[in-house]
Amino acid sequence: MKLPKIENMGFMGIIVLIILAFFYYILGFSGMMASLGIMLLFIFPIYLILDNLELDQDEKLIYSFFIGVGVFPSITYWLGIFISFRISIFITFAVLVAVGFAARKYLDSKVKKAAA
Repeated sequence: MKLPKIENMGFMGIIVLIILAFFYYILGFSGMMASLGIMLLFIFPIYLILDNLELDQDEKLIYSFFIGVGVFPSITYWLGIFISFRISIFITFAVLVAVGFAARKYLDSKVKKAAA
């Protein structure tokens, strides 16, 4: 089954609000914040990295969730052995987001060089 293309960021924002409202209704404020944390920490950084690849929108979202569930806690745990876990969570998030932006910048410059 092919999902409809959701390239529109406004539509994605509405979907996220519906998901957060659902978790608020079922689990309360703490459940809503936990689901928001999962979206921000697991999905967002890996989505930025996968956004540079030629994948469909639904593939990027699903892959970013499952890759994020494996990569983010692994890096955080490894860093948490040496430093505080709270700091390692922030460092892991910052590094993964920076990798996403750096990959986009690198691929854009590579495309511009190939076109010239």
